[in-house]
Formats: sequence, structure tokens, C-alpha cells
Amino acid sequence: MSAASNNLISEQQSVVASEQRFRALVTATSDMVYRMSADWLVMQELDGRGFLPNTTAPNADWIEQYIHPLDKEKVRTAIQEAIHGKKIFQLEHRVLQRDGSIGWTLSRAVPIIDDAGTIVEWFGAASDITDRKRFEEALTEAKEQSEQQKRLYETITSGTPDLMYVFDLNYNFIYANEALLTMWGKTPEEAIGKGLLENGYEPWHAEMHEREIDYIIATKESVRGEVSFPHAVLGSRVYDYILIPVIDERGEVEAVAGTTRDISDIKEHDQRKNDFISMVSHELKTPLTSLTAYLQVLDKKQIAEADEMAKRAIFQSIKQTKRMTNMINGFLNLARLESGKLFIEKIDFDIAVLLKDIEEETFILYPNHVFIFEPVESVMINADRAKISQVIINLINNAAKYSELGSTVQISCVRIDNNIFIKVKDEGVGIMDEEMPKLFERFYRVQNNNLIAGFGIGLFLCKEIINGHGGEIGVESVLSKGSTFHFTLPLNVN
Repeated sequence: MSAASNNLISEQQSVVASEQRFRALVTATSDMVYRMSADWLVMQELDGRGFLPNTTAPNADWIEQYIHPLDKEKVRTAIQEAIHGKKIFQLEHRVLQRDGSIGWTLSRAVPIIDDAGTIVEWFGAASDITDRKRFEEALTEAKEQSEQQKRLYETITSGTPDLMYVFDLNYNFIYANEALLTMWGKTPEEAIGKGLLENGYEPWHAEMHEREIDYIIATKESVRGEVSFPHAVLGSRVYDYILIPVIDERGEVEAVAGTTRDISDIKEHDQRKNDFISMVSHELKTPLTSLTAYLQVLDKKQIAEADEMAKRAIFQSIKQTKRMTNMINGFLNLARLESGKLFIEKIDFDIAVLLKDIEEETFILYPNHVFIFEPVESVMINADRAKISQVIINLINNAAKYSELGSTVQISCVRIDNNIFIKVKDEGVGIMDEEMPKLFERFYRVQNNNLIAGFGIGLFLCKEIINGHGGEIGVESVLSKGSTFHFTLPLNVN
């Protein structure tokens, strides 16, 4: 045998050995290995490794047996492309597993080509990628649901003028609706992922919200407030906002959501209303003051002339002008309160002296009730004397209005530690349980007593005045048996 022949045989043996090593490597590292005829019509062999049924004899029905119906055409197309180009076949597709369930595989096959360049068979390997594909499908589905929810939320939030947003725990915006972006004059790309300062908030404003976010994270409680902020188009505006915790499945705060509403127009309207009330009240007080003075002159004159009928008429007139003056003062105080101008002007005074003055006035204004002013210890307090007097007189007035003629009203004042405790107890109609929490609300009137005159601002002002002094006001009542209004005031003597 010639040397050339020996070299050829040696090369052929080397190729065979290399092919055998390649097959062994593929077989050892793959989930499945298979051999196909040159035209892929017949599967010569398949070692399914428990994933697919094994084929030990030629199988011409392999596509029907192994390939999922929805992927048959895709597999056939990929086979034709590989045969036509004499290139590696590679495809991810669904298969029918050994147990009948649907699986996924990544299949690769290389053409075995003879010396003439003809494909004689295909040698392939396949990996089980079912878990990965299921994860990808779940991820895709979750992403689609997330996108759908996002579109839904965007549709909802874009239809409201309110500003809606979400902070992460590092004070960065992770969501802002279209109204907020418009207010900033920014695009989502410019604003999302940025902090408060980066989105135009002044340092004090940013620090305030950061403290609020810290508080929400620590307590899981919401925060509400009011603040001014410059609008990119409209200029300075006033906003009412609420921040709430977003709780995860472990019960921890994972984000902080916020809603802000522009209340500038409401504020402006309220200011005009309060200015109007204040103006009208001042205008009404002028003739009332004059009328009261004339009546007092007539009253003194009638005492000398002893005309009982005229005396009673003048007395009732003074009483009604006093009542109207109190109502006007109430409206004035309400207007001042709502405009932030209800000042508490504290002075040192003796509470016993104040109650004595109120006692004398009460006997004159309400002659048809029995008033019992219990003895009061002389105690100096530091408070707004006129406004505390207004509170006590208002409580006495209510007691008289909602009680039968001839019934008793008791007024007491005692010192408890560093506070004084004042009570006004009546024998009137009482208050229903469901109405008790609403009594101190603005413009609220007891529903079963609509025939009694009033505007529902007296108790609201009482509460604001007492709160302004650092005290507390409350009520206890039994229907048809009477009510007891009470409040506390800290002494705060200078």
C-alpha cells in the first residue's frame, strides 16, 4: 500500500474518531440526542432521556408524535431553511412530553456532509427549556397585566385635575400623573426617578415632605396639609394634599402615595366671603351700638317715671339688641378665624370676677330660668378675657334656649391642678348620641330643634377659642333630661 493510501486511511480514521468524540460529548452534555435522515422525513434515533419517548427504530411519524400542533409549521420551515443552506438547524419550540404534557425544547442539529458535499444525515441535540419558557411566559403575562393596569391608571389619573404621585422610600418620584407633570412643566423622563429638589421644590418644602414621608414610614399613618407652590403656568397657587402609606404583603411601607388638589379658587372665594361678612358685621354694629345706647337712656328715664309697660318694652328691646350684637360678634369672629386673624389676646385676670360679671348679666337677660352660680375660688388665669366670656355666655345661652321656662341651669368653676374646669349644666331636651360628635362642627344645628333660632356657629367658635388656649371642650347629655357642656383652661399665669 502506498504512502498516500496510508495517509488517506489515517485521515479517515481520525475523522471517524473525531466524530465519535463529538457524538460522545454531545450525548453526555445534552438532555436529548437524535439522528435524522438527510431530508428530515425519518427520525433514525432519539434518546429522549425521560423527557420525550425514545425512538429506537426509524420513525416517519415523528412530527405528529413529538411536535406541538401550533409549532409544526414553524419546525418544517426551519428544517427547509437548514437543508437549503446546509447550515445548523436551531429552534426553540413546543413538544409533547413523555407524560403527555406540553414542554419546550431548544433543538440544534448539524448536517453530516460527505466528500461530495451531500448531506447524508443530521445529528442533533436538544435541551429541556420548559421551566425557562414558563417563567418567560409568566413574566410576559405579568408585564402585560402591569402595562394594562398602568394604562388604566393613566386613563383615570389623566382625567382628573388633581395631582397624583408616588414616592419611593428615598423621597424620589416613581410616578407622577399628567396634571403634576404639567404643573412642573416637565416630561416623565425629566421628572421620574428624581427627588423633590430636582423637581423644583424649595429646600424648606422638600425637607417638610421628607419629614412627612419618614413619619409615614415609621407610623404607617397618613399625613394631610396645605402648602403654596409655584405653578409653571398659573403662578403661585395654594394646594391641599394628603400622603398615605402603600403597604406590602408583609405589612411594611413600600412606597408613599400622594394626592394634591388646587384650592386657590376656594381660598379666594372664602376670603371674599369672610371679607363680606366682616364688612357687613361692622356696618351692622354701628347702628346697633347707637340703638343700645338710646334704649339704655330710655330705660333710665322710665325708671324715674315708673311706666311699667314701657319699662318692660325697653327691657326686651335691650335684650334683643344684646342678642343681635352677640350674633354679629359671632360672625365677625368666624370671619376672622377662617382668615387666620382670630387673635388670642391674653391678659391676667381673676376667673371669679369674670363669672360674677356674667352672673349679673345673665339674671337680667334670662329672667325666666333659675340660674345657680356655684361659689368660685378666686383664681388668676392668663387668657383672652373677652373670648372666654363669650364662650361661657354662649353655653349659658344654649342652656336657656334648649330648656323649659323655669328650669334650672347650674354654672360651676373649680381648679384642678394647673387647670380650671368650667361646667354649664341644664335640664333641657338633651342631645341624641349620633349628634354628639357633630355638635362642634361649623354651621351644625341639632336636627330635632330646628324651630330654635341660630346659625350653628356658636359651639364651633367656642371650640376654636378653647383650642386656641390649649384647653379642651366637651359635652355629656341624656336625651330629654339635659346636657352638661364643660371645658378646661390652663392657668398659664405670667
